[in-house]
Amino acid sequence: MNLPVPRHSPWQKILCPGSLNPAALDAVKIIALLSMLVDHTNTLFLAKPEPLLYALGRMAFPLFTLIWAMNVFNNPARLQQRANRLWGWAGLTQPAFTLAFHHQMPWYALNILFVFASVTQLLALHYRLGSHGIFYGGIILAVLVIPLTPGSYGLPGLLLAASLVLMFSPAAAGWRRAGSVTAITALFCLNGMTHLISSPVDTLLFATVPTLVFPAVVVMLARDHVPDNIQRFMPRHFFYFAYAGHLLLAGMLLLWMPVRA
Repeated sequence: MNLPVPRHSPWQKILCPGSLNPAALDAVKIIALLSMLVDHTNTLFLAKPEPLLYALGRMAFPLFTLIWAMNVFNNPARLQQRANRLWGWAGLTQPAFTLAFHHQMPWYALNILFVFASVTQLLALHYRLGSHGIFYGGIILAVLVIPLTPGSYGLPGLLLAASLVLMFSPAAAGWRRAGSVTAITALFCLNGMTHLISSPVDTLLFATVPTLVFPAVVVMLARDHVPDNIQRFMPRHFFYFAYAGHLLLAGMLLLWMPVRA
């Protein structure tokens, strides 16, 4: 689905859904999955997490959020169906997420699928109820901010998802510039803001800059170097199985390993 691209938005030109053919989109998904695996391996299994691996992991959530935003409006009439599927997968994944991170996060911490489920639910309510739907959806997002904060980016993550929706929604052309500004602000706040005062250089070098730069570089490389004549190669809904499966495997492995000091 090719959406109109405003000439005044450089980020919209870089990340326009029409600029990524299906195979390029799959390539971006693979990079995001590898980034997530690197990040979780670094966080869960290394006695002393490596800053460079942490930096590489910063592109996972922005890329997954970008892919979600590109696809969420493919069929607005199915928004509630999409939301239901995401709520279901978020609930099914939560035990594996808790198992994998129970030594590092509070019991109430939620996985990233709740970010996509809640914002998709807001969109579905808006589609059905108009401005009242935004109000009810906003309540859902407000309730989830705290449980999403320990492990799934909290308010900046929700703002990134919502702002990318504004950038790619065919019904929100007048809000695309605001969406671009909000997306960049959310990316800047996504990782390490609490450490900017105590460790400004390390935070900027290994968290803030990678979060801002790496996702855009990956998308531009996929756009420019994946030929249009290649068919899609990733199974449908593969991300859900990969996300839940790798967390379950990590959690089971951690049961057999000593707790890290």
